[in-house]
Amino acid sequence: MRITGITAMAAMIAVSSANADEMKAPEPSMTADPSASMGQPVTEADMEKYRKARAGTLQITTPPPQKFRSAAPSLSVEGFGRVTRSANGETHKSEAAPGTQESVDKLMGAAKSMNRSGLQRRRADAGDLELEDETARANRTVIGADDRVQVTQTGQYPFSTLGFVYSEFDDGTAGGCSGTLIAPNLVLTAAHCVYRTETSKWANFVGFIPGLDDRNAPFGQFEAEQWTVTQGYIDQSGKEYGYDHLFYDVAVIELKQPAGEATGWLAYGFDDNLSGFHANIIGYPGDKPQGTMWRASCQIDPNFIAPSLFEMECDTYQGSSGASVYAYYKDREDRVIYGVNIAGTDKYNYAIRITGPYFDYIKAFTNPKQ
Repeated sequence: MRITGITAMAAMIAVSSANADEMKAPEPSMTADPSASMGQPVTEADMEKYRKARAGTLQITTPPPQKFRSAAPSLSVEGFGRVTRSANGETHKSEAAPGTQESVDKLMGAAKSMNRSGLQRRRADAGDLELEDETARANRTVIGADDRVQVTQTGQYPFSTLGFVYSEFDDGTAGGCSGTLIAPNLVLTAAHCVYRTETSKWANFVGFIPGLDDRNAPFGQFEAEQWTVTQGYIDQSGKEYGYDHLFYDVAVIELKQPAGEATGWLAYGFDDNLSGFHANIIGYPGDKPQGTMWRASCQIDPNFIAPSLFEMECDTYQGSSGASVYAYYKDREDRVIYGVNIAGTDKYNYAIRITGPYFDYIKAFTNPKQ
C-alpha cells in the first residue's frame, strides 16, 4: 500500500518506537454519523454473497500450547517488509519501515529471556468491558461456556469502527473476516483474510462493511484500493497454516474512500510492560447468524503474554479472524488496540501482539512519509 492520502495523519503519529515502553497512534476519532457515509448501498444480492462467504473461510489450526512457550519466534527485519496487491491486479514490494531492525532486536531479546517453562495461569484484574450488562450466557474457538454477547447498536461508536471484511478469490471462493478502522481509510485485519498461503493466492477483491448488523449496513460498503501483508507471511506460501504463520499474520487494507470520516476509528498501540488486561474482541464469528456482530471478552493472563503473541481463552470462531484485541479504559473513555485475533485450537486462541516491529509496520501506513 504505498500510502495515498492521509498526509494529515502524520502530525498525530507517535515518533520512533525503538526506545519507548508505551506508545499509541493515531489519536482516535469518535465520530459515528451514518448520514455522512460515502459507502455504496448493500443489496440483497450482496448479503447473499456474504452468507456464502462463510463456507469459504479457512479452517485455521495452531500448535499445542507448549509450543507457544518452548522457543522464541524466528523474526527478521526482512519479514516485516510489505507486499501489496492492488485492486487492478498489480503487486509490489517495499522494505520494512525505518527502525524495524532495532525493534526486532529488542523483541527477540525479550523473547529469548522469557521464562516460558514456569508459566502458570493467574487471574488478571477484571478491567473494563464493552456492553458491560451481559444478558447472554450459553455454551469458546469456543472454549468452555460461550459468553459472547451480540452487538445490536452497530451504528454507534466504537462499534461503528468495526466491520465485516469480504474477500473474493479467482477460484470462485470467498472469505469472511473481521477488521477495524485505524485511520480514515485504513482497516487492520489478519493476513490470511486476503492471502492464502495454502494456494499462494491473493484475494482479487476486498470489501469492508463497517457496523454491519444482519441486513442493516448503516454506513454502506467500501471497496478496497489495495491490501498489504508482511513478507514473512508471503514466505510461508505453499504451506498449511502453522506455527510460523502466526508471527506474520497481519494485514492493512486501504479503502478507496475514507469510511472513518463517518464511523470514526480506534487507536492502536503497544506497551513493552503490558500486564494482564480485559480484552474486547468484536467481530463476525461464523457460528452465529451471518452478518451479525458479537463481542467476546476474556482476561488476558499476564503470564501468557509473549513478546509477539497473546494466548487467550476469549471465545472466537472462523470469521472472527482479523478482529482487534483491544483494552477499554472506561474511566478515561480510552480504547487501545493491542493485538489482532488470528487463530485458535480447542483449548486456546491466539492473537498477534502489537509490539515494536508490528507497531512500526502498521505505523508506516498511517504515516505516508515512511
